[in-house]
Amino acid sequence: MNSIIAGIDLGDRESLTTVLSPIGDVADRFSFSMNEEGYAFFASRVPKDARIAFESTIMAYPISRALRTHGYNDITVAHPKTLTWIVRSKKKNDRVDSLKIAKLHMAGMLPESHLLSRDEQIVRDLLVQRVKLGVEIGRLKNSLIGYLKREDIYNSLPKTKDNFSVRRRRAIHSLRFDDKRDLILRTMMDRLEFLERQCIPLEDSVRENARVSDDVRLLMSITGVDYYLASLLSSFIGDVERFPSDDHLASFFGIVPTSRDSADVKRRGKMTKDGSSIARWALSVMVDTVMQHNAPIREHYQSVKKRTGSGKLAHVSTMRKLTRMLYHMLKTKQH
Repeated sequence: MNSIIAGIDLGDRESLTTVLSPIGDVADRFSFSMNEEGYAFFASRVPKDARIAFESTIMAYPISRALRTHGYNDITVAHPKTLTWIVRSKKKNDRVDSLKIAKLHMAGMLPESHLLSRDEQIVRDLLVQRVKLGVEIGRLKNSLIGYLKREDIYNSLPKTKDNFSVRRRRAIHSLRFDDKRDLILRTMMDRLEFLERQCIPLEDSVRENARVSDDVRLLMSITGVDYYLASLLSSFIGDVERFPSDDHLASFFGIVPTSRDSADVKRRGKMTKDGSSIARWALSVMVDTVMQHNAPIREHYQSVKKRTGSGKLAHVSTMRKLTRMLYHMLKTKQH
């Protein structure tokens, strides 16, 4: 393209820009601070029709919003994992990195990354915070069970299906050691109940967002999938139109095998595990849930497990099958 390219090496406080002319020569190079004054300085040095490129870091969101406010529309955010592999070099500094980003963008070889809008980011953050709270609550519950077993009182608690049912909680609160162990147990229970209370407003917000999202309601039409799981997956998928095929969506989730091809020799390894581990976890949970209600999905899992002798391979294969199902549901807007 016959346009100016600006490659930015982002920093927390200061970033460095390399500007390339339409023929690829370095036309300008300067640093600017990561604040409104610095963004205005950038806008005074780089034309508004320039093609901007930078790596996806934590600073990518604020600078992207700021540059769009200043009138820049052609902004490309590079995928950090792939970019690290491309620009690997023995000589690495801000000047070199910004230049390489600009040249890769000019050549059309910059691996792109997707930035969320402000509203999408808020929804994602709500969901991720709920996931992290769930992990903390799970760990704390395991610690409590371990402590009660170590003190040889776990088996004396009421027998219930839920380790932390109302009856059991009352029994735990009524336990008395008449020493410092009372303080330890009370502290652990107080922390558990505090974390559980924090989940309530997050879940209320997620539920409210689910009511107004067509994609979430569509995913909830799958028997066994609730508003929380549907919201989590919908948040990571976003606009399904950005994926040309279900294979691209599977690659986004990181559930496709690694590829090491050479000439006529094709080698396939374990799944790449690219993308968000939380998204893969949600998809894995969805497989376990859907298999209880969906006969074709369950039969597929059992068939692959019988053929390969591996429950793990069968589970990944079922995740892949479910991904195809999700993709075409969202693409065609069918239940």
